[in-house]
Formats: sequence, C-alpha cells, structure tokens
Amino acid sequence: MIRFDSEQIRMMNWRLAAKDIAAVIGPPGSGKTTLGSALARNMIVDGLADNVLLTAYTNAATDEFGRELCYLLGDAAASQLCVRAGNSTAADRSLPIPFSNDVGVIKSKRIILCTILSLPRLPKDIGFDRLIIDEASITKIDQLLMPLQMSLSSFSARTSSHYESNLTFEDFGLPNLQKQLKELMNFLSHCGIAATVVGDPKQSQPISISGGNGSADGYYNNISAIGWIIKSASYDTLHITHRLPDKLASLVNDFAQYGGLLSAHEVAGRRLNLTNMFALEHDFKRILDPDEVVTWLDIHDSEETPSKESSWVNLAEARACAKICKQLVKHIPQQQQLKEERRIVIITRFTGQVMAIRNLLAQMDLFDNHDIKVTTTTTALGTQADIVLFSLVRNNKDRYLGAAGELQDLNVSISRAKRKLIIIGNFDMMMNGYCGSSKTNYARNLAKLIDSKYGEIVEAPLILK
Repeated sequence: MIRFDSEQIRMMNWRLAAKDIAAVIGPPGSGKTTLGSALARNMIVDGLADNVLLTAYTNAATDEFGRELCYLLGDAAASQLCVRAGNSTAADRSLPIPFSNDVGVIKSKRIILCTILSLPRLPKDIGFDRLIIDEASITKIDQLLMPLQMSLSSFSARTSSHYESNLTFEDFGLPNLQKQLKELMNFLSHCGIAATVVGDPKQSQPISISGGNGSADGYYNNISAIGWIIKSASYDTLHITHRLPDKLASLVNDFAQYGGLLSAHEVAGRRLNLTNMFALEHDFKRILDPDEVVTWLDIHDSEETPSKESSWVNLAEARACAKICKQLVKHIPQQQQLKEERRIVIITRFTGQVMAIRNLLAQMDLFDNHDIKVTTTTTALGTQADIVLFSLVRNNKDRYLGAAGELQDLNVSISRAKRKLIIIGNFDMMMNGYCGSSKTNYARNLAKLIDSKYGEIVEAPLILK
C-alpha cells in the first residue's frame, strides 16, 4: 500500500479541486510519478473526471505510471479502467494494463496512458477533461501544446460553448508563444479542462534542441514546457524527498535552491552499510567512510582529447571508479532489491568515459555484475542507487568545464544516491573553472558547499592512480 506524505497530500488537494492549468515542480525523489498516478486514480474513483490522459515524453516514464496505477487500483481494476496506447514495440507489455491502439478499446477506458510523441495515434474525437503531463522539463513547448490542443478539439466537437479569442494572426509566431499559451490555458479553463504539468527544470532541459546561436528557434526550444507554465500560470513545489538522506537532501536543496527540501523521516538517517569496515584495504577506508555521506575524491590527472568516435575521457578517474567498485562489491551486504535497481551507479556526462569505465570493469570481471550500472547524466534521470560515483572528467589548463558545469548535469548527478555520494575529479578545476553559457558558476557553488558544509575532500591515494 502506498502511503502519501504531507506534501503529496497537499498537492493532491490543490490539483483535485482545480480547474486550471498549473505546474508541480518535483525535486529528486519527491514522488512525482506517484503523485500523477494518484491524481488520475482519484479523479476517476471520486467522479471528478470522465477521462484522464496520463502522458510523458519517454516510454519508461509512461510505463511507470502504469506500474503505480496497478499498485493504487490493484491489477484487476487497473486492467478494467486503463489502457496503454502508442508504440507497441517500446511499451512494457508485461503490465496488467492492456495495450491497444484500437479506437473502440481506447474510448471504452477511463485512464489513457500514452507518450506525447504517440498522441497522434489516439482517436481525434476522444475527450479528456483532465490531463497529467510528466517529464515536462525535457518536453518542448510545441510538444506541450499537443495534448492541450487535443482536449480543446475534443471539447469543441462535444459542445457548442462559445469563447472569444483575443489572439490575432500576428500572434502565431515564435515571439508570441507565451501569449498563445496563456490564451489556450484561458480557453481550456473556460471549458472546464484542467491539466497538471509535472517536472523539474533544475534536473533536465528539453530534448532535441534545435536552432541556437541566438536564433529565435534556439531560444524558445531551450525553455522547457514546465518553464513556460511557470512563466504563465500558478505552480508549487514538493518539499519531501524519499530518496536522499538528510545531509544529501540539504546539499541538493542549497545547490539547486528548492526552497526547503527535506528528507522523509524513514530515509533521513540512512547511511552506507558495509559488512566489515576493518576488512577494507587501508586506502579505501576514508573514501568509503559510512559516516560521511558525501566524499570528494580529488584527482589531478588531465582529461584526454576526444577522438572522432568518442568524447572526453579521464583514464585516472575511470581507474578510480573501477577500483572503488571492486571494493564495494566485496563489502556491501547482499539484499533483496527491485529488478530495475542497482546498488552502485557510476554517472558521467561523457560517453567516452562510460566506455572507458565499462572496459575497466570488464577487465576486473565486473562488467556483467548486476549490481553496477554505468550511465551518462542524460540517461540518469529516474535512476537511483545506494552508492553513486560521479566522474567529472574535465581537467585542463584553460579551466574550461563546458556543459559539464551546467546546473542540470550537476544536480542530476548528485541527487541519485540513497546512502553515499562519491565525486571523483579535480577539486580545483571545479572551484576555478568556468562554464561559458551561464552567469552563475554552478560548479564553484557545488565545490564550496561540499567543502564548507556537506562533505569531505580526500586526496586520491596512489593505489587508485
């Protein structure tokens, strides 16, 4: 049985009673998907809506809605009330919720789950009076308009209600997108259609950004769907995380400025559990100290210039990641866990570094270890693990961090750990490097917070080099 925290209950009470479009900002581990699924369930069970659309950018997030609905409704009721539509090859067909793109089946269900990009597969005259749109921080404005306009079209087909638009022909260009969005939101509210847009612009940015170099297309595609809603409508933020222990929650809160993110009571005191600290090799004891939630392993080796087939690589950091994993696998107690979870996740921005780490793990016979996952920051959203190793990679004489110093990359990487975060990279580079595309030096802010309040800086021992 899922138990909701006070923040989720507060947000549900707000959005269940609302007849407008608004945003819910969900910091790491705050239960965004659980909230969205609970809203859909309550809207149908309590008779607040005839049809609910649950949509997200990725198939993984859309399927996660399905799993949560099965927990909330039970398999039998979820199968009766819900349908999963869209791309049959990408959807999780093992869920009790049936998959179908058949018009009759879709129209017979009350809750429809479909990715945003697959919405054109749905019947054009299907009606949704409530919409829940997840992953809105990686969704672009034109993709957000799609489900909103679907509701508008279906409403127009079902009613003769009249609404006078204030938009002129000149408004339908990129510089007037916000005006278009406000007008559409006013119209939908007039029609009694409500939408809850869920995401976190501090964890991710829109996918498939086009344009750039100051062009109008680049500017408007850089603003996420939830960013547009925040500019145009009301919004609120969840403030309890069920993933991060107390010290890590405070670090993420101060770094990303969430305005008061707190650990749930049951996870606040969670720490790394090792079977036998005394059996650890001496040089690893300080790095893996269970009492220190955040450790920065300071490595001074430089990055390597990427080849045509790869991106930036830092072999010293890759070796450190692999050797730490070898120690952890020996000394973390075996425990029952969900199939999709890992006990150790290694995160880096660069695909070249991912490949280097995987190669070293293979040499240590750890590549096929189901406890270890190596991923990029782009694909780390939704990932969590007991221990996270974050490889920074960048270290050069010009002190240029590039995109590795962006808020979203750093925030995602430091907010995946349930027990222990180990940052691996050159501390001085982060303190004195620059990103180039942001007025705020987020890398320096993170280094200062860890050094002054939330962690320990440890010089890399020779055994790791």
